[in-house]
Amino acid sequence: MNGPFCLLFAGQSIQVPGMCGELWKFNAAKEILERLKPSLGDDLEFITTEMPSQDLDRTFNAQRAIHAHHLGHWFAYKAMHPDIDLSGAIGHSLGVVAALVAAGAMSVEDSGVFVRARAQAFSDACRSFPEPQGLAAVIAEDISAFEEKINAFPGVSWALHNTRSRGTIGGRVADLEAFAAHAKKEGWPLKVLSLRAEGPFHTPGFSSCKSVLKTALEKIRIQEPQVPVFMGTSGKAEHDPRRIRELLADQADHRERYLDAVRSAYDTGRRSFLEVSFQPQLSIWLSDQILDPALSILAVRTEDLRA
Repeated sequence: MNGPFCLLFAGQSIQVPGMCGELWKFNAAKEILERLKPSLGDDLEFITTEMPSQDLDRTFNAQRAIHAHHLGHWFAYKAMHPDIDLSGAIGHSLGVVAALVAAGAMSVEDSGVFVRARAQAFSDACRSFPEPQGLAAVIAEDISAFEEKINAFPGVSWALHNTRSRGTIGGRVADLEAFAAHAKKEGWPLKVLSLRAEGPFHTPGFSSCKSVLKTALEKIRIQEPQVPVFMGTSGKAEHDPRRIRELLADQADHRERYLDAVRSAYDTGRRSFLEVSFQPQLSIWLSDQILDPALSILAVRTEDLRA
């Protein structure tokens, strides 16, 4: 497979108990783990190797674990392929922070500071809700056909648009259940599936997080990325550090336009995509995002790093 590659980093939901058990055996990955511990916590190795599912799924733990996982995998792969040529980086939700590190816009240490603040702010927001709130996947042949119906339904907000046929809505659990019942009653060709999430990320319910994120961003350095970073908050390639800061804060309560970000990468010439992960997800989505049989997709799992 030929480069240059556009990197892919997934968001919250890929966490699995023991996800980094083999990863930390690689020297380059272990170095990243140690560099992240001062910001993400001395328990970082435990949460990525031994923490049980019910605890790992908690927002504060999941986000810290996923970010360490992303950077550990990327730097381990990079150590094995030092001449790798990049054309861009895309991050789904939380994954955009790893994308910024890979693109040279943010240091490993500063990324940990920001992810720690993000994980804490999102966790605090989840605990503040007076009644249960969450996310639900919506699946249809073309979910954009249901844009107006979703926007018009009381208490429900678009949260993420991932692929042509997959998206996510958020709100009170009662409102999500009411939407699912309404869709079924109306006979809409739409599936609504509850997701394991503590809150409705990327919806107005997380507006309280933005001030915390802005404060955290004031403490870290962001420079112009060496390759374009396609951000879901805008759905476009971003280069300007000031704009990147704004989008990182806005991400809390703005709909994640991941599909637009991927298509923007394709429209600007990216044809080879690489995801290095314990459990690849985004590379699987590509066939439902870009209809091009000539697309080059490489998914590298932990066990492949030894090859």
